[in-house]
Amino acid sequence: MGIYLDGMFYRCSGVGRVYENLLEAFAARPDLGEIHTIVPKAQKRRFLEQFREPSIKPRFVGYGPMSIGDLFLKSNALCSLKEAIRLFFFPGHNVPIYVPGKYVMVVHDLTVFSKYFSLSWHKKEGFRRLLARAVQKAEDVVTDSAAMRRELIREFNVPAENIRVIYPWVRDDFFLPPPEGGTCVAGEYLLYLGLRIAHKNVDGVLRAFAILAEWFPELKLVIAGPRCSTPDMVDQWMEDPRVKGKILEMPDLTDDGVRTLFAGAKALVFPSFAEGFGLPPLEAMASGVPVVCSDIAVFREVYGSAAAHYVDPESPASIARGVRDVLTDPVLANTLREKGKERATRYRRENTTGKYLDLVGE
Repeated sequence: MGIYLDGMFYRCSGVGRVYENLLEAFAARPDLGEIHTIVPKAQKRRFLEQFREPSIKPRFVGYGPMSIGDLFLKSNALCSLKEAIRLFFFPGHNVPIYVPGKYVMVVHDLTVFSKYFSLSWHKKEGFRRLLARAVQKAEDVVTDSAAMRRELIREFNVPAENIRVIYPWVRDDFFLPPPEGGTCVAGEYLLYLGLRIAHKNVDGVLRAFAILAEWFPELKLVIAGPRCSTPDMVDQWMEDPRVKGKILEMPDLTDDGVRTLFAGAKALVFPSFAEGFGLPPLEAMASGVPVVCSDIAVFREVYGSAAAHYVDPESPASIARGVRDVLTDPVLANTLREKGKERATRYRRENTTGKYLDLVGE
């Protein structure tokens, strides 16, 4: 019998990256059997180009993550797989209303319940009940950090022994030299990489950039990552005279595209209000890019004290000063590059995959 690895978040920021890493690792282990997965039909072409292993058995559906189809209709698809599956594995929080067997789930963050997430109270309460139910019924719950583990215990009263902290890993590609051809962006630029969503504080990045544009008139800002609404905070800033013509959007990038952007970036700016882990800064560190990020507990846990330059996410002026420090102080920038690369090696694949393989092999 094989395992089921849920693919509804494929190509969706951090959770999607964890899914890709796990699928690659599981498929490399023939003793795990067939790996069944369900992926949104919109990503079919890209999925089939990326994953060709015969042990991977994909099914493509016409709904996306956290939709009615994902939470309810997907149960029917899972029931049809029941006889072939010994363990259902959900690398995100989108466990459907019914799972026909034992399952493991990963909870990356609880940002949906924060003040930064623009969702009506009744939808938040509905999601809270769904998530609480899923967490309580899971065989095991995995989370990305000790900070997130504490939140889960506090929020859902889950016994501490039922929650495992397993850090995600940085793909080996990010430790390699960048692809040939150089960056596709001319001139000096800053990079934001991630979803265009409120708790990521993209608006704070843009406000800080408006300040930086006065100090560094030739500097550009690249916003790399998918939008979650139309229009969004980036659209609102595009015509601002302080930054007009200086913001570049790249909503749909391959790994090589991200690595190419890292090759020319002066810094990655990642001032999230709340996170469960924060993988893009580690990918930047592995690639030798200085990181400016918010001073929150989970980032201190993951990145340590010296590998990132910490700023106040509530203050665009603080974010701007942090970036200016990196741009004007070559000693600081070089220290961040060196310490960042060193820190990122803690999260290499070989240090983490064994824990996940032990989990699905039990």
